[in-house]
Formats: sequence, structure tokens, C-alpha cells
Amino acid sequence: MLVEGNSSRMVCMTVFHLKYRPQKIADLDLAEVRLSLSKVLNSGDVPQSFLFVGPKGAGKTSAARILARAVNCLNPENGDPCGECDNCKEIVKGGSLDVIEMDAASNRGIDEARSLKEKAYLLPSKLKKKVFIIDEVHMMTRDAFNALLKLIEEPPAHTIFVLCTTDEEKIPDTIMSRLIKVSFRKGTPEELRKSLRRVVEGEKTKIDEASIEMVVAKSDGSFRNLQKTFNEIVLRYGQDISLENVESYFDQKNGGYSYEEIEEDMVVGEVAVILEKLEKMAEKGADFRSYREGMLVYFQDKLLGGLGVPGRGVSKIAVVDLEKWLQLLIVAGKQEKDVGLEQLPLQLAVAEFLSQKSKVKSLKSKEEPEEKKIEKIEIKNEAKSSVNIGVEVEEIMRDWGKVLTAVKPFNHSVEAFLRAARPKSIDGNVITLEVYYPFHKDKLEEQKNRQIVENGLSQIVGSPVTLECVLGKNNDRGGDLIVQSSPVVENEKADVAKDASSDDIYDVAKEIFG
Repeated sequence: MLVEGNSSRMVCMTVFHLKYRPQKIADLDLAEVRLSLSKVLNSGDVPQSFLFVGPKGAGKTSAARILARAVNCLNPENGDPCGECDNCKEIVKGGSLDVIEMDAASNRGIDEARSLKEKAYLLPSKLKKKVFIIDEVHMMTRDAFNALLKLIEEPPAHTIFVLCTTDEEKIPDTIMSRLIKVSFRKGTPEELRKSLRRVVEGEKTKIDEASIEMVVAKSDGSFRNLQKTFNEIVLRYGQDISLENVESYFDQKNGGYSYEEIEEDMVVGEVAVILEKLEKMAEKGADFRSYREGMLVYFQDKLLGGLGVPGRGVSKIAVVDLEKWLQLLIVAGKQEKDVGLEQLPLQLAVAEFLSQKSKVKSLKSKEEPEEKKIEKIEIKNEAKSSVNIGVEVEEIMRDWGKVLTAVKPFNHSVEAFLRAARPKSIDGNVITLEVYYPFHKDKLEEQKNRQIVENGLSQIVGSPVTLECVLGKNNDRGGDLIVQSSPVVENEKADVAKDASSDDIYDVAKEIFG
């Protein structure tokens, strides 16, 4: 294909992240993964079920394929596949019937799980071991996991299972307990530079250090993103690449709307202006997923700077608002898979963020004089902040259903626990919940669950809040807990029995009984 840039000549190439995919354990980018797999493969007793956990683009699938070759290699070298025998060559070409890769995001149901079980019990057609690589395994349904449990618990002797995931929290404990876990992570700048230089040298590309640093910085720690980005730059500008080329590439990829510009527009608070610019980006064919991921990195840096971490950026947006904005960007990322309009999740995040700020400002201006408003937006670095969120407990009770809705996407169990709890009082920005079961109170006070509830409450009230829990009052008959009556509580008690879904019941039972 003919490319524009510093060298107008015919450039023929394969896809870099495939061409330079690691072929041996020594080629893997992460040192701790190399060490873990080397120990396993040299132990003489290779486990049959693995879980590879880590972010996208960290090398999980590449490592799984190396493992598949290593256990089937006819002439392994210190546990590594030789790459020369018939078995290795067949697997590398992707033609082996005994190495089965499955994407659980699109094959997540019980029928697919049963089909996989049937294949597992069949003997290998040619290789020594049948290897099943299941990507995005956390996307499987509960019924599918149940169907796989027996297979993972007592796998046929001729099988190896490698389950890959970016979210181990969604994998049932019954499955997790039977897997050997190998953890992957994002690459460090030095590891990413090394990975990129391998491609640069292999392609005989001319590129300066400043350009390499920019590509590394924009990769978000993903080796795959790094190589795909460099691939696109070479396709566009040829094999003699300048810093100007790289800057132009990223500017065009962002649709000409830099993170600095959107930050300034957010400070001004002109929703229509931002939404119009995002719409123009869509018309230019901008990659909104990459844009949002880059924005996460940009604003995370500003958040750290605002919290006093040295060497980080500083924003005109308040720290509490940056926290809210980053949460909305994370939600937008989860919506991207389900929405046809690529720009819409980000537009919704902008609209919600700026409307929340406007709502809080309007509420406080109606209820208090200007001097009080200024006092209340000061953040106190104390266990109990003196900031008054300007909301009454009755308002939270009235909007309790919205709190449940905000919490449920992050954890069904926490949402179910909250159904048996009620806002009791507000002191500054501390919201106290009355909880009627000791187990629920203990679970809600766990750090990760507390954070989910605080985030949900913050979305509804429009300000950061701190959560406290107290037990409801005991009656005089054996200490059984009773719920103080109120219209909202009585309605919710009925709702728990009538409306609780099977998912809620399962999740709470799982928390209690394991």
C-alpha cells in the first residue's frame, strides 16, 4: 500500500502486534510472568487449570498460546517450546484441532459450556494435550459456570484449561478455588520502550526518542495498544517518522479536540459547546474508545496532582469533581459495548457531570447566603468532614430507589443489603445508615463495598459523602432486630419480598454461605 509521509514508497507489512507476538516464555514482556510460567513448566507436574488475570493488552492470550505449545512440544528446552517440531508449527499456524480458543463474551451461555464439555472428553486428534483457552471468561453466565464446575474440578487427564479475564471478581469462588492464578499487569515505561524498540528494529524504522516516549505515554500501559498505535503511524507516515508526525497522528485520532481543551470547556461549564465538539469528532471518525481511555489517564494525573502527589498536573476542576468525572468515564466505558453511537456514552457522561454541578450550585444558592456557600465547599482533611452537603435525610429516603439503581451495576449483593437499610441521619457530609442485620452491617463496612455505596450516594446528592452504619434497635424478645416503621421502610420491606430478583437472592446467599 502507498503511504503518505516522509517516505512515499510502497510499504508491505503484517499487523505488528501479531507479527511480534511472543513465541517463547523468554519473549514475554513481564518478568514475573516469565518466572511463574518457567517454574510451572519445569516442575514436571503441570497443573491442568489456570487463570490468567490482568488488563487488556498485557499478554494473557500470548502466554496461553505459549503454554499450549510448551505442553505439546516434542523437544522442549527448559520448559520452553522449541518452535521447530511439527506440533509447535501446527499450533503456531492456528490449524490445530486440539487447541481450542473461545471468546466467552459472545459464547457465554450454558449451551456453549455443554459443547465445550463434550469436546473436552474427546481424546486429542494429534497432540499430547487438548488445550482450551477461554478469553473474557468472567462474561459467562452463572449456569454456564455451574456446567463447567465439574469439568474444572476433575478435568480429563488429556486436557489443560487456561481461563483469561480482566475481572476476576466476577468469577465464582467455586471456580476460582480450583485454578492456578497467574497475574498480569500494565507495562512500565521501560518495559513498553523495550517492546516498542523490538518492533522498530524489526521493521528498520527511523524514529527519534521523543517520538518513542510519546507513543509509550499514550499506550496506557498496554503492549497491544502500543504496537497497534505504532503500526498505524507507520502505515500513515512511512518508515521515517518525526515527532511532528506522531503529534499529528494523535491530534487527528482525538478529532482535534485535546484533553486540555475539553478540560477548559468543562471548567466554563458550557454543555452545548462540549457536546457539539464531540459530535464533530464523530463526523471525522474519531476513535472514542481510545479518546476516553486517554482522557482517563489525563484526568487521573490531574487527580493525583490535586491530592498532592509530586510531579503530577494540576487542574482548575476541584478534586471532588475530578473523582466524580473519573467515575462517569468508567461508566461510559462499560456502556460503549452496548451503544451504536460511539460518541453517546461520553456525551452522556459530560451532560451528567455538568448537570450535577449545576444542580448542587442551584440548591445551595437557594438555601443559603453566599458566605455560607463558600464555607461549605472547603474540604476538611478530617475523619468526619465539616462540609454540609445541603441535603436533608428525608430527601435521601425519597430518592432511595435511585441510590439502589446507582449501586446495583457495581455489586448486586451490596444493592440487596441496602434494601434492608435506611438513611437515619446526616451530619455534615456523613450519612448514617440504619442496618437491621449484623451481617449486612459488616459487609457494608468492608472497604470496597463502602466505596460503592459512597459513590452511589454521592451521585444522588451531588457531593462527596462518608458512610457510617449503625444497627437497628433490638426488641425485648431474645434480641431479634426490628425495623422502625415509616412509610418508606414499610414499602421497601414489601418490595424486598416481592421484587427481589433471583440474582439478588443468589448473591446474598453466596456472600453468607459461600
